Amino acid sequence: MYFSLGVKSKRDDFYDMEAELDSLISELLNPISRMVVVKGIRRTGKSSLVRVSLSELDLPYVLIDLRLGGSISPEDIYSYLSDELSRLLEQERGIKKFLSKIREVEIAGFRIEISRRSLSTVGKLVGAFNEWAESEGTYLVMAFDEAQDLRLIRGFSELLAHIYDYEERIKLLLAGSEVGLLDRLLGREDPSSPLFGRAYAEIQLKKFPRERSLDFLAKGFEQVGISPPLRELEEAVDKLDGIVGWLTYYGYHRMRMEHEDALERTIHEGASLAARELENFLSIRGIARKRYVEVLRILMNPSRWSDVKRGLAIALGTKISDKQITTYLRELVEYGFVEKRDGLYELADPLLVEAVRRGLVR
Repeated sequence: MYFSLGVKSKRDDFYDMEAELDSLISELLNPISRMVVVKGIRRTGKSSLVRVSLSELDLPYVLIDLRLGGSISPEDIYSYLSDELSRLLEQERGIKKFLSKIREVEIAGFRIEISRRSLSTVGKLVGAFNEWAESEGTYLVMAFDEAQDLRLIRGFSELLAHIYDYEERIKLLLAGSEVGLLDRLLGREDPSSPLFGRAYAEIQLKKFPRERSLDFLAKGFEQVGISPPLRELEEAVDKLDGIVGWLTYYGYHRMRMEHEDALERTIHEGASLAARELENFLSIRGIARKRYVEVLRILMNPSRWSDVKRGLAIALGTKISDKQITTYLRELVEYGFVEKRDGLYELADPLLVEAVRRGLVR
């Protein structure tokens, strides 16, 4: 069902992304493809795309969702990896003899624990995966959702580069919503980065255009046997833009209440969630926090760099250097809160606009 909340895992629940889904599956099945990257702002369907593709592939996989633990730490990585290895072992029992060679790993039944938690141990595990996959004549997909956070784990970029270069039976699948930070991990413009120069396939998810948003809502309501008038669908799309996550929220609530209530509840809940996500970014900005908030207020309407400079000077009563303004805008873009199109900066999410308007961002 299109309006079910949570990440989708079946194609039937995943609206009209056949081209993106088939492209991702094709890349993962391509023997010469080493790494696939899925990009897009928050709530455009990246996690669902990854999970649906993995469920349809006839390939074993390990999926680490870096959203689960909030601020990621090395300990989180090892815990998630232990859980995924345990799941994989239960499905692919032949891998046990390859893992049992690693002294730093303890196996009890189908439960795997990493007793010596270090990236060198993870490297040995990946080597065992590669050896097992080669013996089976298959590939293993190592997938990371919100992969940009891996840059916070010292040495992980080097590990990914090692996997890319030497573990030929391992496919890397990286998905992320903070596109600029994901590019940093990939070393897109940094020759000193371990992953610099490695070729990868890229799949970009974008907001739905208006007609596609209306079709999504119409078909979703058709699935549950109700037919709201077109004016309601149009108002929802006007307020929520083409972000499929928010359209899904609206559809879910509209099944249970009248249009006005469903739309307001979606906007209220979505604005609160967008504000919390932004707070994670602002909370570590120290004395610059106020300046970032003022930039966000200016960008409630699409603005040029010069508009931001002028607006900040008026709001703060002092001039801000060009370098600082450029830094503020670059970071907001890198973290996925702002988009730049045709020389204009604007907030990427209509409900982030609403959060700023309602005073949820201070």
